Amino acid sequence: MQYGNSKTAYVLFGTGDYYQRFRHWFDDRKVLAILDNDRKKQGTMLDGRPVIPPEEITELSFDAVVILSFYVTEMKKQLLSLGIDETKIYHFYELHDLFKSENPKAFGRASGLKSILLLSHDLSLGGPALALYHAALILRKAGYDIVFASMLDGALREKLEEQLIPVMIDMRLQINTMRELPWTEKYDLIFCNTINFHTFLSDRNEDISVIWWLHDSAFFYEGIRSEKLSKISNRNLKYISVGPVPRNAMNQYQPDVVIGDLIYGVSDGV
Repeated sequence: MQYGNSKTAYVLFGTGDYYQRFRHWFDDRKVLAILDNDRKKQGTMLDGRPVIPPEEITELSFDAVVILSFYVTEMKKQLLSLGIDETKIYHFYELHDLFKSENPKAFGRASGLKSILLLSHDLSLGGPALALYHAALILRKAGYDIVFASMLDGALREKLEEQLIPVMIDMRLQINTMRELPWTEKYDLIFCNTINFHTFLSDRNEDISVIWWLHDSAFFYEGIRSEKLSKISNRNLKYISVGPVPRNAMNQYQPDVVIGDLIYGVSDGV
């Protein structure tokens, strides 16, 4: 089976929450139909695709059926009882394996949308990390391929995983430059949060766009060599700040750079 070509045909199983979370991976792929056991949904259209009873899958010529639900055991048994080859059945956790033979430049960038790496200095429930978390939710809702990475682990990881946002922990982000961490160079855009990423940005691939979201007062700049900040290349780097205090602090070192505003808020109960 050769996946990833224009002739590959998919069938999706499930129209609930996990369909909503993973449907963007199939925006530019050939989906013949969506299976659902809810009779009220059968016979309707969803994202331009017909919703049909599971037993009608036997009338389709497809390459893979993807279960978009946590009820994978029950749904897989249902498909097997209908005579579906087990090698054609995938769960949404297996999308990496399903798509791995695609063009590497396209993998992880369904729909032609950009992949974004969000870098946090930690995964605490403090203001900057929570602000980046809410930014991740908004960007993911807009259809972007999001990965959330941090220097340190913490309680925020649970919230990210509940939202099925991939999380990476790499302590090397505390002391290494971007060029020393080649795994960071596969994204279209890198979103750095707080002044903690000044070393990371001091030597980077300038062909990759970077947004640097500043949250810190002048106090947090103490101990940073001024020449290190002033020598950071501004090519393909956009500065934004949560307000005048971080903006004024950075302008002490980069007086000529324009720093925009991105004010944030978080929802109640976070």
